[in-house]
Amino acid sequence: MPLLDAKFLKQITRLQIRSEVVFRGKFKGERRSLNRGASVEFADYRTYELGDDLRHVDWNVYARLDRLFLKLFNAEEDLPIFILIDNSTSMDFGQPTKLECAKRVAAALSYIGLISFDRVSVYTFSDQLTPIVSSVYGKTQFPKLSQAVEGIAGGGETHLTMCLQRFLTEIKGPGVGIIISDFWDMDGYETAIKGLLSRSFDLTLIHLLSYEEIHPQLSGELQLADAETGQAKEITVNEGALVRYAERLNAFCEILKRYCLNRGVTYIRMNQQTPIEQFILQDLRQSSFIR
Repeated sequence: MPLLDAKFLKQITRLQIRSEVVFRGKFKGERRSLNRGASVEFADYRTYELGDDLRHVDWNVYARLDRLFLKLFNAEEDLPIFILIDNSTSMDFGQPTKLECAKRVAAALSYIGLISFDRVSVYTFSDQLTPIVSSVYGKTQFPKLSQAVEGIAGGGETHLTMCLQRFLTEIKGPGVGIIISDFWDMDGYETAIKGLLSRSFDLTLIHLLSYEEIHPQLSGELQLADAETGQAKEITVNEGALVRYAERLNAFCEILKRYCLNRGVTYIRMNQQTPIEQFILQDLRQSSFIR
């Protein structure tokens, strides 16, 4: 079964990944935009939809046809998009697993990039960085990309900083960076984020947690083991312990969110049980990450 069905792909065909940063592209671009400038040329029209900016309406066409159409433009440079998927052991948790959810999100964002004629690269990271697809371009590349992403397996400990340091040595320039992870990393995330920002990346973090992590159904005397290190600890789970856990989890998420927002990084939290249609068409659009 494919990661995404044809009906959903049709729903996201007109979407674009937003970036306020201008990057030097590798190919002559055909990225359609509502923004007019020195680096764009007229491409096409599309029908006006509720909420669109009226400044982009072609009033001459309206006078002739009595219908509203927006002007679209072709940017001269493509947008480099780098999607980094956490495939460590902790992501192989939940039903469906966080990793399966991450793969579907990555596939959807890749498709949106490809149909906009942007360059898309996909990597995984755990205790090593692995390139899955490098700098593919155009809608015809999506089946190959989707198959490669679908084949991603989980395993290993999370070493975000080490992997992203290697990532920065392998790429030639900045772009849009999208990290999909639970961010369970004993070494933290700060150094990794700073490294990408120092290279002028337009960065988005998708913080993916499972329902079981948010609402653990545990009680009694238990021995819990770290999924990645195997380190075990005996604990007593009661109502008070669950309240303290919820407080610490919320604090962790809020600290990560504030860290991102204070540095101009987009932060989006996702429950792994959220349908992909809702996450892409509602949550991401509301965050203005896609349009």
